[in-house]
Amino acid sequence: MADTPSKGARWGKVLFVDVGSGDVREEPLDLKAANDFLGGRGLGAYYLFKLMPAGTDPLGPDNPLIFTSGPLTGTGAAGGARAALVTKSPQTGLYLFCITGGLLGPAIKHSGFDVIILTGHSERPVYVEVARGTAKLHPADHLWGLDTQATQEYIREELPSGELAVTCIGPAGEHMVPYACMLNERRALGRGGAGAVMGSKNVKALVVRKGKEAAPLADPQAFKETVRTINEQLRANPFTSGPLKVHGSMSTVAVTLNSGMMPADNWQRAALPEEAAGLLGDALRTKYLVKDEPCGEPCPSRCSKVTVVREGPYAGAMTEGPEYETAYALGSSCGIFDLAPVIAADQLCDLLGMDTISVGVTISFAMECFQKGLLTLEDTGGIDLSFGNAEAVMQLIHDAAYLTGFGARIARGSRALAEEIGQGSEIFAMHAKGMEVGGYDPRGAKGMALVYACGPRGGCHHAGGYTVTAELTNPDIDRFADTGKAPIALGSRNRRAGGSDSAGTCAFLSNGMQDATLAQLIAAATGQEFGPADIYLTGERVNTLERVINVREGLRAADDILPRRLSEEALTEGALAGQTVDFDLMRAEFYQASGLDPTTSLPLPATLARLGLEWVVEDPLVADIMKQGAP
Repeated sequence: MADTPSKGARWGKVLFVDVGSGDVREEPLDLKAANDFLGGRGLGAYYLFKLMPAGTDPLGPDNPLIFTSGPLTGTGAAGGARAALVTKSPQTGLYLFCITGGLLGPAIKHSGFDVIILTGHSERPVYVEVARGTAKLHPADHLWGLDTQATQEYIREELPSGELAVTCIGPAGEHMVPYACMLNERRALGRGGAGAVMGSKNVKALVVRKGKEAAPLADPQAFKETVRTINEQLRANPFTSGPLKVHGSMSTVAVTLNSGMMPADNWQRAALPEEAAGLLGDALRTKYLVKDEPCGEPCPSRCSKVTVVREGPYAGAMTEGPEYETAYALGSSCGIFDLAPVIAADQLCDLLGMDTISVGVTISFAMECFQKGLLTLEDTGGIDLSFGNAEAVMQLIHDAAYLTGFGARIARGSRALAEEIGQGSEIFAMHAKGMEVGGYDPRGAKGMALVYACGPRGGCHHAGGYTVTAELTNPDIDRFADTGKAPIALGSRNRRAGGSDSAGTCAFLSNGMQDATLAQLIAAATGQEFGPADIYLTGERVNTLERVINVREGLRAADDILPRRLSEEALTEGALAGQTVDFDLMRAEFYQASGLDPTTSLPLPATLARLGLEWVVEDPLVADIMKQGAP
């Protein structure tokens, strides 16, 4: 990349809003940082490192909420509707980013700002409106207690003119549930508790009014021609024009079922194809589908699936989904293999503003504790926590959001609940760094162990890479091997961080874009010299800075660890029978391949120099930790 900063596809402005004092100020965008990190997730990480003091209370006024767009956001590029949110997680106590589609990203791109940062704490509920190059606070006492859909509806009635992107919290965020999320339309900024951070500030919503013009592209003609080429690639790609288009992420159910990797009953066993047929994408499409929906235009795949339950006890339940992870967390992990209650539970989580993965996996953990006699009916307030009890799941989702009854303990998450219950339950609490893990059993695709344990935000199934596709489809890769997986995890991790989350485009669709063409698109938007290798270099720079932030917040190598069940317990039946993960070996390979110090888990000086991140050691705490490293 060129040394001279380029402003293409950026306004060059950052908006700061102190929700306590009402002060609004504008600062110039750090253009070098924008070039180094592109935008989105990467630029958010940069500003979090610069603005947030080490040890900041995630629910305190000094924890910023940083909203960003990327250079491809709102440009007419396929999938270019992504916004990022960066903050410190109340669930993990570590760095957090969230990615969302919908109206938010394009509205930011048309707002006159590249970054919107909320700080402080309001004494009374408010919502923030960004419009016409400034921001103002509106009273929100009357909105407090409303669900996420009603909140959006009433705000649109109060601010009727123009196109609005409304990103809000529900009751779970108001009660600062550690894994509360935000919703914009029906799209969730889902993991890690960003909704609780917004609730701690007494902010009900961020409203961004879309302006008439987007930040100008550096080379509009080249951009237009490259978009045409990318659209051709997406139409020809067997994934983006096939399973993604037909079943969305629910196409993954067939993959994990057939490979023995879909967890059931809190990971005690693998779901069986014959019992889980009701969770397949075909079942969703034939029985529940209303329409295929894009999360933003233009999109050739329209992978969101609006569904409705038409009969039975959950008739009338409607959601945009469920996604695969929701079908796992609120379905198979809880012993539920029917989409009707999963759709109803997904809808309830969205209305209350709560992460479906964390609440579902925490409930399934409690179900195993109940099964083993570690919890009783007296403990649960009379709720039967047997696997398969869908009504119990619905009750606990509601109660977790309002911190009532046994739901108040579910609201703490599986790590805290396991610490409270003890008696060996820590072994089967399925989290990494406090964040519940996604629905791919790494005993059947060992690279996913690195994704969960070494990723930047905890047990996320994609932030630290995504190895399943390569491990299941490449005949040269042994999916059961513990060695050789670090390059796969790092390659997929860096491409996503650089080519999708920071660039501002959909991670699903970017998989159907060739590296060279995606790089051309970024170059035409920004005016930077940007080639295929820069996608991966940018992604590595983003991930490396995220690692520095986490180490500054207390992370060490011992914290890069899997749920103990995966390394200590083997399944007795199915394709994964006898498999466990030798994670000490895998972590050592990952650290070496990543250029991390095995003592501090910080990047080595040579790694920082190669990525142009030497400046992070200007932070006294980072410099002090680095001195403690291996000789």
